[in-house]
Amino acid sequence: GSLDTTMYPFVLRGVRLLGVDSTLPWNVEGYDPDRDTWLAFRRERVAVWRRLETDLPVEALRRMHMATVPLDDVTHWAEELLSGRVRGRVVVQV
Repeated sequence: GSLDTTMYPFVLRGVRLLGVDSTLPWNVEGYDPDRDTWLAFRRERVAVWRRLETDLPVEALRRMHMATVPLDDVTHWAEELLSGRVRGRVVVQV
């Protein structure tokens, strides 16, 4: 299945979409084509990942994790979230 949407419904409901763009390849449309700018962005991403590695204990992530669900189950989990039955982090596998 696919999920064709924007982030706005999540923002309007107070859901935080957290992540690090760790896979941005060189010269992607919509990004600055300057290689030095790309390298600066890459250095920032690497620094963020290194900081997460040291500052965020894996056990803390395990405690807040509620479920890992396939994309096909997003509708069900959205209903659970909106009804207040979700406590913790739900990871969607895409």
